[in-house]
Amino acid sequence: MVKQEKQKRYIFDFYSITSVQQDLFAMTTEAAFEKIINGDHPKSYASYGCIREIFGLNYRSSTNSYAGQIRKIRKADLPEIGALGKDGKKIELEMDEGVIEKNFFVYYKENSLLVIHRNDDGNTGLHLAQLLTASAGVNFFSSPIIRPDQAEMLLNKKLSIKKFSVKIPKPTNPDLYPQDNLSARTLELLNQSGADFLDVTFTIDNKLDTSSGKLSSAIQSSIGHLLTMGATKAKIETDENGKILPIDLIANRIYSSQTIRSNSSFPPPESMYKLADKAKEEQRESVDEYFGKTDRII
Repeated sequence: MVKQEKQKRYIFDFYSITSVQQDLFAMTTEAAFEKIINGDHPKSYASYGCIREIFGLNYRSSTNSYAGQIRKIRKADLPEIGALGKDGKKIELEMDEGVIEKNFFVYYKENSLLVIHRNDDGNTGLHLAQLLTASAGVNFFSSPIIRPDQAEMLLNKKLSIKKFSVKIPKPTNPDLYPQDNLSARTLELLNQSGADFLDVTFTIDNKLDTSSGKLSSAIQSSIGHLLTMGATKAKIETDENGKILPIDLIANRIYSSQTIRSNSSFPPPESMYKLADKAKEEQRESVDEYFGKTDRII
């Protein structure tokens, strides 16, 4: 029996994916993708009890882009199945099988733009950058694209920041991240602590005579770097002529909501890629303005 079609909604997030072009072995993102397509570079790597892989990658000449899936295949801590009022039972899998969580993505060569469908149990732009790094042996970084006005203020240090809160997961390889002084010390503290996350708040107390009144430019310069480290929280409070304004850099990232009718969890891959195209077109003005102000926020 064929399931009835239902209206499905998918959220698409926007990132910039880049590599360090000053590196002796520099490689562009599109070159890394071509190596994977041709079988010259591996398309998967092991990470924290799961395997992440790029699946179904192909070049789309019509949009000058690469489309595919990044999949997380988990073999441990599998869910149980069962019926109401009955004991659950383990899922029986073959030796080479696992539970798959996937994200559909399109990488556009113009502006090194990544549009990836959101799956909180799956992957993000950070995971794709890590996979490319492991595959190519060259450092790749992902930067979430935030609202252009906020990007400009961060870049030009126009904000008087009173408070900055950030939560960062423990990295799989600290060498993959930008090593400005603050980011390097943050990573060192996190790795030596044995913790899985670092959740820290920098704040100003104007009641203290010794207070500088705002956070230093070093903090402001490091915000973009910290975002590339997979931050799950990044909030600032700024002083705008005596008025304290909160800014949530995670919530204020550029994203797009798209709908399609389907009778399965996901429509065919090509339909998801076309939704990504629509998401890109919907946010074209914000994306163009963002990249017009700067190549990246770090």
